[in-house]
Amino acid sequence: MTRGIDDLTAALRRADTRITIEPRQAIVPEDEGRAWSVRHPDGFTDVHVQSESGEPPYTVASDFSPPTVVRTVDAAVRMIVQRLGLGIGA
Repeated sequence: MTRGIDDLTAALRRADTRITIEPRQAIVPEDEGRAWSVRHPDGFTDVHVQSESGEPPYTVASDFSPPTVVRTVDAAVRMIVQRLGLGIGA
C-alpha cells in the first residue's frame, strides 16, 4: 500500500516529468519525514508541502502564497502546479 505522499509524487510527475519532490531537512527530529520541497526548472518558486503522516490533509506553501490546507491528493496537485506557475492542467 502506498502512502499519500507517494501518490502525490506520482501525480505531480504525471502532470510534468520535470517536477521533483524531495524531503526537506528537518529542523527538529520530530519533523523528520513531514515536509517536502517541490521544484520545477521553469517554476516561479519552490513549493513546500507538509503533512503529519504523509497522508492528506496537506499544507501547501510558497514564498508568494500563504500556507493553505488541502484535503486530497488531487487538490494538492492542482495547488502545487498553480503555485509553481506552470500553467498546465493537472
